[in-house]
Amino acid sequence: MATAHYRLLTGAGEATEEGTADAKVADGTFVLTPDAGDVLRVPFGQIASVAEAEQFTLRVVLAQGTVVELARLGVMRTQLLAEMKDAHANAAAKTAATVGEADIFSGLAGGEQVEIRVYDDALLVIGTASTLRVSFAFVKAVRDDNYVITVEVTGSDPVVLTRLGNRTGEFTKALSRRIGDARGRTSAFLGALLPGLDPMALRQAAGLLRDGVAVPLGTLNGIHPDLAGTLIEVAGLPGRRAGVQELARHAEISIGFRQVTSVHKKAVGVTAWQDHAASPHIGDHDGHAGSFAPGFAGMLAAGVMAGGPGAFGPSPFGAGFGGGGFGLGGFGLGAFGGAGFGPAGYSGGPFGFGEGYGDYGDYWAYRALGAGMRTPAQHQMTQRPDVTRGRLIPAGDDLSALTATGDDPTVLAFILASAPNRVVFEVLNLAEPPTLVFRSGGQDGVAVINRALVDSGFKPPTPTGGLTAPARQVGEPAVLTDLFVGQVPHDGNWSSQLAALLAG
Repeated sequence: MATAHYRLLTGAGEATEEGTADAKVADGTFVLTPDAGDVLRVPFGQIASVAEAEQFTLRVVLAQGTVVELARLGVMRTQLLAEMKDAHANAAAKTAATVGEADIFSGLAGGEQVEIRVYDDALLVIGTASTLRVSFAFVKAVRDDNYVITVEVTGSDPVVLTRLGNRTGEFTKALSRRIGDARGRTSAFLGALLPGLDPMALRQAAGLLRDGVAVPLGTLNGIHPDLAGTLIEVAGLPGRRAGVQELARHAEISIGFRQVTSVHKKAVGVTAWQDHAASPHIGDHDGHAGSFAPGFAGMLAAGVMAGGPGAFGPSPFGAGFGGGGFGLGGFGLGAFGGAGFGPAGYSGGPFGFGEGYGDYGDYWAYRALGAGMRTPAQHQMTQRPDVTRGRLIPAGDDLSALTATGDDPTVLAFILASAPNRVVFEVLNLAEPPTLVFRSGGQDGVAVINRALVDSGFKPPTPTGGLTAPARQVGEPAVLTDLFVGQVPHDGNWSSQLAALLAG
């Protein structure tokens, strides 16, 4: 929750209210609670845009035109803006009826900063004021040209995305993989529905019946004479078959299948990785791993083994404890190969910088390598990491869950019937949805209704509206509502009511 100075503006920019209020995002709703005033609750489905109008000021535009300005948010401004943008994007995805979980990216589209989401069935490009849904069923190609992504779409202009930065390749792979997976699921579903169909014929049919695309029965029968009839027989409820036959006498029938539920399964059997190797012991090398005693004695022994001069006599190791061994000012000439600790100080020997044993750093080099230890035990090798894991079933699609039968099918089977000036939408494998009748949008009336149904997630429009019906969400396809004629329940009067709507 953040405290802000707010203003309510009309669509013309006239201020109607202002003051101090608490603002928060909760359960997909923007809540504004003034210090002295009524609470304003706005579902994000009714918010047209969320953006920074100017520095340190947030501007929230509602679907009806009212504007809420929030200023003086302090350090909470960034967090509130992020929460509102996330909620706005989630509402847009819900309105677009996407399937599955999204891979989320950011970039530019049309010069505007946008959030880009890749779902199981569609690409969403979410801007501050609008959302573009690109259904995979209508994607023809995805091209990556010097960090510019172009998505070619049937029936509309290509979508151009830029400024994805070093995630450009990741986005291209994610989008291509999701498109391929969607088409693979269609093929697997049809293969399970029609196990006797020739593989090449199945491939051709799956290429036509992409997720949500309706194909004329005559086109399907061109692949195999019994294909269309078999699809209606195995995917439709018994009560629908007679209705389809009756519609076929008045209109051209197209059939399609639309996946409405994700069948992606997360990985199972994963266990957290743990390194069971010995912990680092850099400061513990004087324990049990060297061959020489610690301290000066070990150093001298290591030097003798290395063949250093002047250790224990004139031959074979050079001057030893003879003349000057411990004379001339303490540790003098001989034992340490030079003036030692006498008047000359550290002029030579192993603690100096002359020839012989070298610098005092040699001693530390021996220590680092495991020499100079208290016991003659051999240096122990570090144990290799144990990277064993639990049994794992990787993430993937459960293709067996793709079914058009049962009370809660994951695939919706439907038909579109094209009659003069009318398009009829009928669900084949569910009992409840009524038959919907739309005005034809011209020669491509079926394609227009088909595209709008795919983009809406096959949600039927509200027939009457009013206060008891939910308001139309921002970004919801208006075609279905604008061209809607009426609905016919599946009862004893179905035939006569449908004929009346078709004749009108």
